[in-house]
Amino acid sequence: MVLNIEKFNYNLLVIVLVLTPIVAHSGGLGFVPLVFSMGLVASILCLISGRFEFTKVQQALVVFTLWLCLSSIWSPYEPDVIFTNYFKILIMSFALYWSVFFFELVSKKNTKKLISLILIIGFLEAIVLFVDIKTHYSITMAIDSLYTSEDRLYRLAQTEMNLGHAIIFLVLLLSPILVFIFSRYSKTLSLIASVIIVFLIIFSAVLNNLTTGIFSVIAVLLSMWFSYVYPKIAPSFFIYIAVLLLLFAPILAYLSFLITEPGLTDLPMSWDHRLRMWGYCWNIISEHPLAGAGFDASRTFNDTFFAKDGRELTLLSLHPHNLGIQIWTETGLVGAVFAAILLFSSIRPLKKITSNKKSSVAFSGVIVASIIISSLSIGAWQLWWWSSVFLVLGVTKLVSFSDKQDY
Repeated sequence: MVLNIEKFNYNLLVIVLVLTPIVAHSGGLGFVPLVFSMGLVASILCLISGRFEFTKVQQALVVFTLWLCLSSIWSPYEPDVIFTNYFKILIMSFALYWSVFFFELVSKKNTKKLISLILIIGFLEAIVLFVDIKTHYSITMAIDSLYTSEDRLYRLAQTEMNLGHAIIFLVLLLSPILVFIFSRYSKTLSLIASVIIVFLIIFSAVLNNLTTGIFSVIAVLLSMWFSYVYPKIAPSFFIYIAVLLLLFAPILAYLSFLITEPGLTDLPMSWDHRLRMWGYCWNIISEHPLAGAGFDASRTFNDTFFAKDGRELTLLSLHPHNLGIQIWTETGLVGAVFAAILLFSSIRPLKKITSNKKSSVAFSGVIVASIIISSLSIGAWQLWWWSSVFLVLGVTKLVSFSDKQDY
């Protein structure tokens, strides 16, 4: 019976990993059901076996998500569906947490095979992604050819966004992949393979005009070096950085307000728009400092401005593209404090799973990638993003299951 359960878990994980490059290349929305299935299976098996534990991290996660639900009461956003975003987040938060634990339910004797599979899909997706972007989305358009000439521009814009999400996923996956490479192969081969995948991701980001991807790769590499030198303190140090960025996000919003208030800036249009979003949120934060404007309120702000190219653009495009500012804008000081407590609660369990240098390096890279991307690009409540993060956290746990020699 135990062997059958282990086999089922292993097969499910293999299916998830095999589907990963396809889902990433398609924009990442498919990560939600994949991660949900892993979390659901893990929680059920732990309940049956008596291993289920309501940890401090889960408690903090429940408090934070319940505050999101409560803040929807005074939000101006009125969803037209019964299964609302805040309800999805409340349900999904349990699955996200247990999806990481699912990797522990797979027998450690399968770790080497799983790592080989992860390396294959990582390099495969990096190569296909680069070729697709370099050839003006020829691979995507060949597969998804059922479109008319009228919606071609829409399809191109949608494809650019989807492949941007694929780049972001590869950035998240970069540090565990590099650790797996250096743990398994000779130094020369590891250096060659590492340079190849790093440059594939960077060049893809350049061709796709995704500066966030470039910054994130550089930040990941620097964080890996830092954690290699200071393995005992690095992961916790980066969590503290995340807490500070979260709690002091209104300062960034205020500075952005001061920069963009006089008029147009000399910055590239994407960065000019980003600063305007943050500056606009300063007005909302100052009006609703304690409890925020309400969950998903960012979707309702329709004020516009004229960009350098003459287009009239919405100041706030669905969300501020900064997790800390969005939390303050929609849930206020209370939400920011609950989110900070959630981050603090993760430090102790993080120390347990980063006791060796390899784990410290791998987890530090994932944490820093999450910080940079969340600060510059992603909406705070996007479930595909959080599903991607927790899937990669699960993959990173395999580092501690593999051989224990440090590189």
